[in-house]
Amino acid sequence: MTLKKQVLSQLGHSDYRPLQEEAVDALCSGRNVLLAAPTGGGKSLVYQVAGLVLEGVAVVVSPLLSLMSQQVEKLHEKGIRARFLNSTLNPGEQDDLVWALRHNHIDLLYLSPEKLVQPSVIGFLHSINVSLFAIDEAHCIAQWGNSFRPEYSQLGQLKASFPKVPIVALTGTVDKKTISDIQHSLNLQNCLVLQSSFDRSNIELKIAQKRKAKQQILYFLHHEVAGRSGIIYCRSRKKTEEIAHWLTELGMPSSSYHAAMQEKDKQESHRIFSTQSGMIMVATTAYGMGIDLPNIHFVIHLDLPSSPESYFQEVGRAGRNGQPAKTLLLYGLQDMLQAKQFLALEQKGVQHELPRLHDFFRILEARGCRRQNLLAHFDEKTTECQNCDRCASTKSEQNMTIASQKMLSLIYHTKGLQPFSVLIQVLLGRKNKATTAMSASSLALFGKGKELGESQWKSVVRHLIAYEYVTLGHSEAFTVHLNEKSRDVLQGKVQIILPADVYYPILHEDELTLDTAHWHAILSWKNETAGIDLSETQLRLVCLHKPKTIASLSRLTGLSQDQLHGAAETLLKLIHQTRSEKEAAHCL
Repeated sequence: MTLKKQVLSQLGHSDYRPLQEEAVDALCSGRNVLLAAPTGGGKSLVYQVAGLVLEGVAVVVSPLLSLMSQQVEKLHEKGIRARFLNSTLNPGEQDDLVWALRHNHIDLLYLSPEKLVQPSVIGFLHSINVSLFAIDEAHCIAQWGNSFRPEYSQLGQLKASFPKVPIVALTGTVDKKTISDIQHSLNLQNCLVLQSSFDRSNIELKIAQKRKAKQQILYFLHHEVAGRSGIIYCRSRKKTEEIAHWLTELGMPSSSYHAAMQEKDKQESHRIFSTQSGMIMVATTAYGMGIDLPNIHFVIHLDLPSSPESYFQEVGRAGRNGQPAKTLLLYGLQDMLQAKQFLALEQKGVQHELPRLHDFFRILEARGCRRQNLLAHFDEKTTECQNCDRCASTKSEQNMTIASQKMLSLIYHTKGLQPFSVLIQVLLGRKNKATTAMSASSLALFGKGKELGESQWKSVVRHLIAYEYVTLGHSEAFTVHLNEKSRDVLQGKVQIILPADVYYPILHEDELTLDTAHWHAILSWKNETAGIDLSETQLRLVCLHKPKTIASLSRLTGLSQDQLHGAAETLLKLIHQTRSEKEAAHCL
């Protein structure tokens, strides 16, 4: 058996996934590599194998302390000599680490970009044999390089300091521009760029218009993913805590996670989510990078991600075990305006992130298969997926060219100073405080849009924004301007065809009975209990009749007492548990 095969086996794998072996061979020959693969694509195996095959120490740059310790712990379990260097080490531990490195007792060294660019660390690395540099989460160079994590943009000095040491940059779902930015920033000459398919066909993509978002979430949790673990993403820290508390009160145990939490609280929240079946994590995007859990079965977005890359990376945290997973994104016109305003208030965001946000807007509003539209952004072609809301829809598209012309004309005649909500009221001919204040009834277009409902007008505006037929001002006060593309619509040179909106169903809190909450707990029990094969029909009978003994449970399910042995007591206790007992158990 070759050394490469031995190392692969030691890491717990029998064979490579696509592109992995090619990347390893290139690194072992001294060539730079950039590997782009979706979340869960096995990128870390590349530098681990190459680092163990090559002589010396493989230096791995990782952005998160928790991710470092998690990966080092997993490698230790496999007998791999891995360590990390970060601020959590005391002086004595650092001295021990330096000794181990000097005496060739370490194969993989993890550290943060902030630590790596320190002159003292660079100087020390010159005194040992570095086999390769691995830059994990390399898209941070493009996303954070000049602001939140400026040290990422300084990693280009590695090639100047260590010209003969190969570098492998690893990233998730990114577009061509980001790949080019990474290569340029790291000075990767003669670089082998390997890019696998970003498609995760096991993940159902569902995007719908927001209407009573909390009740839509309840419907999804109860009817589509009952008893399953998953993530709900929110933009606001406060919202994560409110949603988590609300769901727990309804009998769906949830934790929150955001950047402002104490580190010990974040770790505890992650521990609970990763070890308890049926848990829901309500989080900002602070909970994301480095999360590699097989038990995440769904991802919900209550707020819009900032780019197609962010969306694909976040939904990609579901279904890592290859099993079917579900996603739901809820948004509306107001979400688009808020997302744009949020970035516009940050000057750097306008220059860098706003084009990516508009790319995502266009994907949301585009016609046809969701997966096709997303993958096309990454220059990848695929057939219609039959696993998204668009492929499942039977509703026909609508020609909204005349409606768009009316909206654009009204923007022109009101000098772009009126909010879209007021413009829609004008077109619908509604007399209220806002329309009366602007003397709207004197406008030629007042009441000339009654052929559409308010929600349809909002869809027209969303399309005009997404495809930049209008330009929104960057100031705090609302302004909207016509542009050259507007002229093409007004002159009829462009037809505006809109896909039909999907409104996801709702479920009110008062429809959630104690039995419903029990049902989530029962399904969670079923998902984590091995050796007992009870159908949902059998479990519903158990919930309905609530047997008190193993014998009665056996008669009800048709399974022998021997088959039920070992798990029956837990199930019986669960179905007789009161809500107060459930909440008390969750708090322990």
